[in-house]
Amino acid sequence: MNRTVFISCILLVLLSSCGTYTTFYGETVQDTTVDEHTRRLDLSYQNLTELPLAYDTLHSLRMLDLSGNVDLDISHVLASITYPEEIDVLILDSLNLKEIPPELKRYTHLKQLSLGYNPRLDIEKTIASLEGTSLEFLNLRGNEIIEIPQNIETLQTLKDLNLSYNHIHDEASYQYLGALPKLFSLWIDHNELTVLPTTIGGLSQLRYFYIDHNKLTTLPSEISGMERVWTIHAGHNRFTELPIELMGVPKLILVHMNNNRIASISRNYGEKKYSMKALLLDHNPLPKEERLWAEKAFKNFFLLSFKQTF
Repeated sequence: MNRTVFISCILLVLLSSCGTYTTFYGETVQDTTVDEHTRRLDLSYQNLTELPLAYDTLHSLRMLDLSGNVDLDISHVLASITYPEEIDVLILDSLNLKEIPPELKRYTHLKQLSLGYNPRLDIEKTIASLEGTSLEFLNLRGNEIIEIPQNIETLQTLKDLNLSYNHIHDEASYQYLGALPKLFSLWIDHNELTVLPTTIGGLSQLRYFYIDHNKLTTLPSEISGMERVWTIHAGHNRFTELPIELMGVPKLILVHMNNNRIASISRNYGEKKYSMKALLLDHNPLPKEERLWAEKAFKNFFLLSFKQTF
């Protein structure tokens, strides 16, 4: 493989978000004109009170989105699907749920579950209900979560966890997440974080780490414990200097530091070795002399950007 192809492959992996329920199974049907070949059914935000569907015809259904239909009897719908074991992706956002329906246990092959924007949801009971499943993706964004319960450790198959738009600041929560052996991607953007708990160093299994849109000014030295992370998204924070702690992350390749307040770059980046090979510093108030110095210090990077709007 030549260098151009190699770099293209790396960029494809690093710049793409992980594949979740938005990318599976081709065309999505958004009304009730379904047939036995329908694979994706999106009935979200249609003010439904019932589903006028012939459930026994949905032989091929793999994804079902019922979000936003607050007057819909979700338990009844989930109980009525004839082939629940065929469903891989279930989206139950914005339904005012307090707990997940017990009928969910019929969905034995469920891989991806979205429960976003259900702020009254009891997270500990929800996780307890998911114990023993083969769930790989769980979306809990926008649920006003303050702490992650310890029983999150029971979701041993979980690969991707979205905790965006919550308020998770305590150290114990991140310690519990470190016990998920297959966790690949973690979103804690929009959590009003002013500091990262030092226990993030225990997240040695992560590859993608999203901490953008917070209020961070520094990174803890414990971030070096994230031994496998490839990409860190830290844009839209309050950094004034490119954190030198990034140099200690052993497999880090790509860092997004766009839309911060970075006006200087430590000269350590020109003197010491580190793994980072791509850096986005767009929309930071970097003076010209700093940009010129960075171009020399990072001359071997395959991606380096300083787009300005200031």
